[in-house]
Amino acid sequence: MENNEINNSELETMRAQIALLKDKLDKETIVSEKLLRDTMRHKARTINNNAWISVVASIFVIFWALTFLPSEGFSWWFTGATILMMLVCDFFTWKYHKDVNAKTMSGDLLTVAKVMKQLRDNYKKWLKYSIAMIAVWFVWFAIEYCIQLSDWRVAVIMIVALLIGLAIGGFIGLKMHNAVIRNAEEIISQIEEGEDIVEEQE
Repeated sequence: MENNEINNSELETMRAQIALLKDKLDKETIVSEKLLRDTMRHKARTINNNAWISVVASIFVIFWALTFLPSEGFSWWFTGATILMMLVCDFFTWKYHKDVNAKTMSGDLLTVAKVMKQLRDNYKKWLKYSIAMIAVWFVWFAIEYCIQLSDWRVAVIMIVALLIGLAIGGFIGLKMHNAVIRNAEEIISQIEEGEDIVEEQE
């Protein structure tokens, strides 16, 4: 009789310890998921901030194209092409980032991972298209500028100055581009690591 009571007491103690352990693991999982969500939202805001900077830069270029290019004798075709190029960039920026929002980041992790993978892949593909557009735009600019100036030396100086400006802008743009890809990949990695931890705990 006494042995049965001792066994029952030990069994109850074991059950209580298991319940405490399970409760502790559940709380750790909740805290881990909250930290993961907070980190993802922070990185998502960083990603979208880069998009807004790009849009603001494009608005500045559009304003510059409307005020500077016609007054300097550039054709309206070139002015229109410059504005169209910026609008195309803005459209794809919106398209790539439209799902990177609070609703998505609060949803299931599988959807978040899919959105981030799509964003990363889109940015990688967009780089070669943007380089091609800028190259065509620069050649067109150089041709029209040479036509406007009778002194080829002044034209060369201005084209070199523009090249330096493009190089600086390209460096900043590439850093922002890589930052978006890096943040997207970090979110994907964190989701995959978080899923592995949950599976181990289960």
